[in-house]
Amino acid sequence: MVSMALVWATPPAAAQQEVPGGGIETRVGARFLDDGRVEVAMQVRSGGAWGESLLPARRFMPAPGRHSRWLSTSPVALEGAEARIVARRLADGLVTVAIRARALDGGWGERLLPRQRLLYASSQRGVWLWSSPVTLEPLGAQVIAFYGHPGVPAMGQLGHGTPAQIAEQIAVWTRHYDRLNGPRGAIGAFHLITGVAQASPTSDGDWLYRLSHDRIAEYVDAAREHGLLLFIDTQIGWSDPLTEVRLLEDFLREPFVHMALDPEFATEPLNVRPGLAIGGITGGQVNEVLQYLSALVREAGLPTKTLMVHQFVGRMLHDRDVIEPQPGIRLSIDMDGIGTPGGKLKGYRLFAITEPSQLPAFKLFFHQDTPLMTPEEVMEMDPVPDVVIYQ
Repeated sequence: MVSMALVWATPPAAAQQEVPGGGIETRVGARFLDDGRVEVAMQVRSGGAWGESLLPARRFMPAPGRHSRWLSTSPVALEGAEARIVARRLADGLVTVAIRARALDGGWGERLLPRQRLLYASSQRGVWLWSSPVTLEPLGAQVIAFYGHPGVPAMGQLGHGTPAQIAEQIAVWTRHYDRLNGPRGAIGAFHLITGVAQASPTSDGDWLYRLSHDRIAEYVDAAREHGLLLFIDTQIGWSDPLTEVRLLEDFLREPFVHMALDPEFATEPLNVRPGLAIGGITGGQVNEVLQYLSALVREAGLPTKTLMVHQFVGRMLHDRDVIEPQPGIRLSIDMDGIGTPGGKLKGYRLFAITEPSQLPAFKLFFHQDTPLMTPEEVMEMDPVPDVVIYQ
């Protein structure tokens, strides 16, 4: 399994502006020189303004030739991250640019493509031209999430207070994991159920209550204010995953917002209402969502997103073997089940760490696990979960 998150970098770093989730807002510049070469640079946003140009030691593209392959600069040290610029010529007077970030395995992650990435030669040589922003993703930190639905305590921790109040509680647990993680660190997250399966039919036949966009926006704003990630989660009901994800696109355009699917309540194939039986979705349906999110990431110039799928029995996710990875998207399977540590660890090994899962996730239940595993016990798991969710 390869994680595309960034690693800690030890060289002196440039001052920068972080977005929620620890992301770093960057952009790439290019200027066309009289001798035909192109010089590239990087800037990071700090205090609402773009900082000084960061000039890699190896940053010049040669004069136009026959080939249009991607060329890479030497690395640029940012605060807690390392990145490099990649660029190629498409035609005389036209260059396309992107950024790659160092991955946890020591290699380089996928190209992050700015929405505006085609830079045309100016009639005035030596003038810097800049791409639109690209947000580099969090620094490989373990995610500590609180799960639930507003105003419904029985559905999880988010039902026990306002977003600001819950953010304070998340911070306490995140600091604990942060100490245990050493240089990897930890970051907090809301895990918000936005589509709640219903026991009674709804007018549209989907057996699903959808949280209003205004209410979701409160959690988006709170995540931004408190430096958290946000997972928006749908229980699907008798709808289908792609339809529900599309309805949330406005929020998924935020760099710190990720998506989750809960197949337990997708019971239309069984012809029973949600809650009467454990439902499921197919690998083909997951592929549809992965492809949609990948296209969104590419079109909007977003950092890598996570798609989480909850699973605690095999029938919740049929045909896992047909799921295909997509650029810019990490698939996380969450071992989502109540029980003893031994039983939960068995499910974790069976579902969360096996293909096609790229980021193992593990859910803990404050009042229903017997007993609740401590953070120290979670950190002894092999492999350690990339995402820990508390309900």
